[in-house]
Amino acid sequence: MKFYFHKFQLTPLRKLNHLSSIAPRYGVFLKRESNEGLGFCEYFPHPELGDENVDEFLASFHQQRSNSQKKAAYLLEPKWSRVYEPKKFFNHQLYKENDSLQSHVIKYKLHHKDDFHFTKLIKKGLKLRLDANGLFDLESWPHFVRSLSTETMEHLDYIEDPMNQLNWSDITLPAAKDFIPGAPYQVNIFKPYRDFLNLDKVRTIFSGNMGNGLSNYQAYLELVEFGDLRDHHGILTDDLYQESPKLFSGSFIEGFEPNNSAIRNYFLKLESLDWTPL
Repeated sequence: MKFYFHKFQLTPLRKLNHLSSIAPRYGVFLKRESNEGLGFCEYFPHPELGDENVDEFLASFHQQRSNSQKKAAYLLEPKWSRVYEPKKFFNHQLYKENDSLQSHVIKYKLHHKDDFHFTKLIKKGLKLRLDANGLFDLESWPHFVRSLSTETMEHLDYIEDPMNQLNWSDITLPAAKDFIPGAPYQVNIFKPYRDFLNLDKVRTIFSGNMGNGLSNYQAYLELVEFGDLRDHHGILTDDLYQESPKLFSGSFIEGFEPNNSAIRNYFLKLESLDWTPL
């Protein structure tokens, strides 16, 4: 069995969250060659949210120290690099100013502690998912939640990573855990590129890694095997970078599915990359 890597760069079209910038971002593809066939996976970290960077990930990959490394080894099994009969899933829409709102489930990333721009979406009858990325603390949270009307709170599905601290007992809205391991929480944001699925009874939203297309496709494969296809997930992140591939087709209303022709061509391009032994 042999392992290889290929580093890549993506150019953001805008800031991904209030902690990031529009500077180029870096990821790495891995390839495994074995008697079972070829397997590929992608590691695209977000160091500002606690991920180890690409060089740290590669330096100790064979020691399998982190969950991300262990999950990469799992995703390098050839079954995660194949094309299957497509199944539809529903995806929320990430809010961007001046975009046409096509989904009735909108994800809104808060830019600062007094960002209430999302409240205008309530008047459209939309369900909102807020992403705070640990923006609040015990002092600022009460002010934020007191500023929300009853109507607004009724339209909020959850708030993701509300505080940077781990005790979320004061969070009076449904809380979703993503990068920050706070508790209590009612929703688990599961990113297949960096973790294994905890098959408990908590509602689970499958999420892409805001990177290249491979992780999104492999997140989709785990979703259709283990997830709730009636819920809205966050697999699609293909409009964040200049280099983003278009691997899925469909609509926010009717649902999405992988474009198998595009998936096959994507794997052919992966095979043709310049690979360095790991």
